[in-house]
Amino acid sequence: MSFETDARSGPGFFALASARMDWLASRQKVVAANIANADTPEYRARDVSSFEDFLSSGTLELRETPMSWDQSPDGNRVVLEEQALLAGETESSHRLAARLYGKGHELISLAVGKK
Repeated sequence: MSFETDARSGPGFFALASARMDWLASRQKVVAANIANADTPEYRARDVSSFEDFLSSGTLELRETPMSWDQSPDGNRVVLEEQALLAGETESSHRLAARLYGKGHELISLAVGKK
C-alpha cells in the first residue's frame, strides 16, 4: 500500500481521510492475525508502522511489537488484553475517520446546492 501527495498543497482532505481508513483497515487485519495466533508457539505480535510514518514514507511496514508485557512459556508474545485494546482503538478511530469523510461530503453537497 502506498500514499501519494501533491508536493505543493499536501494531501487533500478526502485523500487523507481515505488513507487513514486504509491504514486502519490494515492495522485491524494485523491485530486479527495476532489474535488468531495467540496460541501459536514462538509467534511474535506485530503492528503496522505509525500513520505519520505511513504518510511520510508512502508505504506501510509491519514491525514486531515491543515486548511490553510478559511472554508465555512457549515463547508466544501475543497478549490478548493488549490486542483487544488495539482493536477497540482501531475501531473507534475508523468510525471517526468515516464520520469526518461523510461530513466533508455533506459540506461539498451543501456548497453546490445538492442537499
